[in-house]
Amino acid sequence: MDVFQAIETRYSHKEKFLPHPVSKEHLEKIAFAGLTTPSGANAQSVYAILLPDRESVQKLCDIVYHPGLATAPVAIALFTDSKTQVMDVNFELQDYSASCQNILLAATALGYSSLWLDYPFFNEGNQKSACALMKVPDNFHLHVVVPIGIPDGEGSRREKRPISERFHYFNG
Repeated sequence: MDVFQAIETRYSHKEKFLPHPVSKEHLEKIAFAGLTTPSGANAQSVYAILLPDRESVQKLCDIVYHPGLATAPVAIALFTDSKTQVMDVNFELQDYSASCQNILLAATALGYSSLWLDYPFFNEGNQKSACALMKVPDNFHLHVVVPIGIPDGEGSRREKRPISERFHYFNG
């Protein structure tokens, strides 16, 4: 699948996944796509923890429940190192967002569905518990977990507004 097909077919899968495993090779390839994105001032502040099986994902589900995570065979958690700054500027938000987008597209290109799952970690208690579970340093911040797998069914998709309503040419 080329990148434009992946962009067109990617959606946020919020329902159940089939219990089919995701190979270590595919999981690493997806993570690689996320960690090779551009980063502010090339600071490379994004780190990934791979949850390579249902058992490791379930431990995270014990902290936060979401239907899209509850049956995922694997997941990738994205962290940033808050100590990574360049000229007193912190690019964590931009860096993890770019990284997550590449992960979503890579998963789609390999035939999987995925989900950008961040809101459970806005809660400070969930954030701390998840970081403790994955044994990350105190200066690391968990931004998003991306469940990945084969969808159990078609999955609901939100309608997108026509692109023609959302871009215009500037002819200065």
